[in-house]
Amino acid sequence: MDTVEKVLDDWRRERPDLDPSPIGVFGRLRRVAELSRHELEGYLAPYGLTPRSFDVLANLRRGGPPYRKTPSELAESSLLSSGAMTGRLDGLEKAGLITRTPHPGDRRVMFAELTPAGIELIDEVFAEHLANEEALLNGLDRERRDEIAAALALLERTIKDAVAESGPRPRRRRNAG
Repeated sequence: MDTVEKVLDDWRRERPDLDPSPIGVFGRLRRVAELSRHELEGYLAPYGLTPRSFDVLANLRRGGPPYRKTPSELAESSLLSSGAMTGRLDGLEKAGLITRTPHPGDRRVMFAELTPAGIELIDEVFAEHLANEEALLNGLDRERRDEIAAALALLERTIKDAVAESGPRPRRRRNAG
């Protein structure tokens, strides 16, 4: 029995009137996310990268030549604010992995563009990253991976739809005194 199963059993015992099954889904999602984040951080550290800086470099690289996007484009495809993206770009520019160049048609807009060193690094790290993730998934055959990916995509759509239908949920506060 793992931790999530133990939590479910505890709640079934203590509150048999409630169905704790959502904990089975969200508890495992959190645990998998934490395990994979920790693994990625450890893997990227020797390269001087974080998951966030890796994400920016990969985002630029997968966009194809000339490997450049505006901070707004990067933020949108990373689901971040442009302010958060600015800090990431500052660090990558200092490391010589990107340069910022003005947009030819709008001086208010800057492009972030991979440097040759940035392309070389992301190409090396990304290939090794895929091999690392392949090793992590080694116990799953292609069919099982596809099933899990499809189930997660369905879960994401379901949650987005539920949030869109209900809007923000009010927080309830109870007086402790």
